[in-house]
Amino acid sequence: MPAIVHPRLLDLPPQLEGERVVVRPYRAGDGERFFAALEEDRADLSRWMEWPVTKHQTVDESESYVRNMAGRWLTREGLIMGIFSKDEKTLYGGTGFHGFDWAVPSIEIGWFLRKSARGQGIATEAVSLCCKLAFEHIQANRVWGTIDVLNAGSWKLAERVGFTREAHLRGECRDHHGVIRDTFVYAMLAREWSTR
Repeated sequence: MPAIVHPRLLDLPPQLEGERVVVRPYRAGDGERFFAALEEDRADLSRWMEWPVTKHQTVDESESYVRNMAGRWLTREGLIMGIFSKDEKTLYGGTGFHGFDWAVPSIEIGWFLRKSARGQGIATEAVSLCCKLAFEHIQANRVWGTIDVLNAGSWKLAERVGFTREAHLRGECRDHHGVIRDTFVYAMLAREWSTR
């Protein structure tokens, strides 16, 4: 894979469609749906992420966030997207890319899913669509992510999609609750995507 010298020139599709979901960049007006996804069970989400508790306390804060992510999509500083129902009325969660190394090119993936959308294959479909974006449109060589060892739902999802566990980092950092955690590193290469 060649290096990506001018990421802002990447021609990316406006959305990706699966059987059950649409994955697309956020747009003005998505803040209310984003806020509703968090409100469903903030305590559950906050087990793994700090921001559902510390941010998005109002619909306006969520609207500001989605508009900021829409701007970052245009400049390719962040490729963060919503996971929507096919009619786009419900936001199931979010996913996307950050942590770019355009010289490789390598990109870091992350995701979250509202509690009521879990266990239905929605996240598996959404993350697979993200990998399609990464390998077939961006021409990434590597997609990777880190997952708390205790977050079995997320690391099992990574394995279902075809990621390989590359490392178990013991006592690697403190989580947002102040607890020392172990971290798994998962990755997929372009050559693995093409033969999966």
